[in-house]
Amino acid sequence: MARRLGLALALVILMLGVFFYGGSSSELGYVPPVLPVEAGTMPEPPGPSPPDLGEVWAAAVARNSSPDLATNGKTGTSGGGVALTFDDGPDPRTTPRILATLRQHDVKATFFVVGSQVERHPGLLRRIVEEGHTIGNHSYDHADMSYLTPGQIRLELERTQKAVDKALGYHYQMEIMRPPYGEPYFEGSDALPAFRRIVRQEQLFPVIWTIDTQDYLMADNPRGIVGSVVRQDRTGRRKDRDQVVLMHDIHPQDAQALTGIIDHFERSGCRFVSVNELLRDKYPEP
Repeated sequence: MARRLGLALALVILMLGVFFYGGSSSELGYVPPVLPVEAGTMPEPPGPSPPDLGEVWAAAVARNSSPDLATNGKTGTSGGGVALTFDDGPDPRTTPRILATLRQHDVKATFFVVGSQVERHPGLLRRIVEEGHTIGNHSYDHADMSYLTPGQIRLELERTQKAVDKALGYHYQMEIMRPPYGEPYFEGSDALPAFRRIVRQEQLFPVIWTIDTQDYLMADNPRGIVGSVVRQDRTGRRKDRDQVVLMHDIHPQDAQALTGIIDHFERSGCRFVSVNELLRDKYPEP
């Protein structure tokens, strides 16, 4: 009995030593598994691979030194398509409601995600991808890139890519991005040349918009958001014009307005497309 008590006491002391003095679990004969992301290797994605714009990129840079989409309010595409895009998430209050509405209407969208939000809500990012939507890079902490150095811009993009890969458990190469606030494309920013150089080096397509819902001005007014979309769509409607709609999955009013927005475009005879489809249309392979 005394021998068994002595062995038990020794085991307790050993465990306390590991806990308080940093001994590794391998000293106890157990090595915890290392996730592929933590080990620096990326497994293949389950199911279909993420959208690949590699061939589109080659065609794009052959035609345009700074390939992009809708940066001057025009898509340069054949017309009739609508890409719904959501910025700033994922958000646990609003993103699930938006995903539910999209699923109900069988519509796919593009989510430009913020890296810090991905780290807080990795399960939501996984759900976005699992339900067939596309994700794009929207920086790590939503910084205005007009005021960043080239190194800071690159870090914002790289940290978000790493956050996405860690959340998913495999490498999902984001090939599209949206700079926060649309900057430095507006206000004649001197930072635009440097920004374009960085995103080209990273092989990222900047994507802006043709319709700004102005949702941030319409808290508790989803009907106002729908009305804004309808007015802008009718004003800019041409048969040769596609639309890229800017929304945010951090605003509850967007979730409330989404059904009305979808209904408007369906009644107008439009087809819902992804941003990647519009890029393939703008930069067709030779």
